[in-house]
Amino acid sequence: MPETIIDYVKTELRTFEEHPFHEVDSLVLSQFSYIHLGNLIAPLSGGAVKKPLTLQQLYRAECFPHYFANQPDALRNRKLLAACAASPRFRDIGIAYYEQDFDEAREKQFCAMTFFLGADTSYLAFRGTDSTLVGWKEDFNMAFLTPVPSQEAALHYTLAVAKLVRGRLMLGGHSKGGNLAVYTAMMCPPRLQIRICAIYSHDGPGFRDNVFSSDGYLRICDRIHKTLPQSSLVGMLLEHQENYTIVESTGVGILQHNPYSWIVRGGAFVRLETLTSGADYLNRTLSEWLCGLDNEQREQFVDALYSVISATDLTSFIELRDNWQTELATLVENMKTMDDATRHILHETLRSLMHMAVKNLPAQVQKEQKNHKKTRKRSNRKRGILDGQTQN
Repeated sequence: MPETIIDYVKTELRTFEEHPFHEVDSLVLSQFSYIHLGNLIAPLSGGAVKKPLTLQQLYRAECFPHYFANQPDALRNRKLLAACAASPRFRDIGIAYYEQDFDEAREKQFCAMTFFLGADTSYLAFRGTDSTLVGWKEDFNMAFLTPVPSQEAALHYTLAVAKLVRGRLMLGGHSKGGNLAVYTAMMCPPRLQIRICAIYSHDGPGFRDNVFSSDGYLRICDRIHKTLPQSSLVGMLLEHQENYTIVESTGVGILQHNPYSWIVRGGAFVRLETLTSGADYLNRTLSEWLCGLDNEQREQFVDALYSVISATDLTSFIELRDNWQTELATLVENMKTMDDATRHILHETLRSLMHMAVKNLPAQVQKEQKNHKKTRKRSNRKRGILDGQTQN
């Protein structure tokens, strides 16, 4: 059975002194940041913390209802907490400076926390998109707006924490959290960028193309570690120039975005050479489609789509999942009753997306045929070698 980050935490018993911190550790802490720790962890506003709580001390049954409330992966997050609390690699990690801000009016969903890996190294984890509609709306806003409120909050958080801790800093996160980590690192002043030794983006979306020519990005780009599942969609959104590692996943399609689907073996991610051809086709189509829309068109489309969903009175995708038959019927009715201008925006924008998908389809078919021929040739050569060995 494929191993997950939970299995990794259970079996990797070496401390960070014995085996240095790496990308799997980063994904563990990035996923840990989805646990609701408010009212227990020292807030950023409280100033310097002399003795932070450890991950082992967080394992409190009376806190579980709050920790895992309204989480699509509550059971596995609970198992991750248990594994970390028992692990000699993770249990003594301190945690402090918990900051959370959810503002529906500003379309902002932000959370960050700091892990102390030793006397001179801190890992700042930024929570990714949660199950709230506002959280996903902020992600979509990145297509036409920089910075979004969470990016501003992440920079403010990092500047504040940097004044309270000494030594090296690492920044990281999953999904939107990975984007926040990269954004923050490139926007920090040069004197602080020197302290940042690594930036981890686990299937985090990219940026608008002007970002990659900025001086701030060029100063830190060699320290970015980006990991993507083999059928990545979220991590390939918008423009991206970071080098990335492709990780094998047990998930299907968009479900590969879930870190618990990423396969770990021998203490490291199982790596692949390329994204799947289907992911390549979809990402290329979405990228070309977005490039064909100006900022105003992008904003109008995102707002129109959100207006349809938010009219259902849903607050999270968990509610949609649990009542999908009723809510989908409501969505259909909302689309029928929307005003003409909104309907036109949705129709024309989606029509341009379909046009781009059809345009790219012939090239995708040719690519699939070439890949099939290569695979068949390799299979025939392998079969020939085995037949020759058998005859000998």
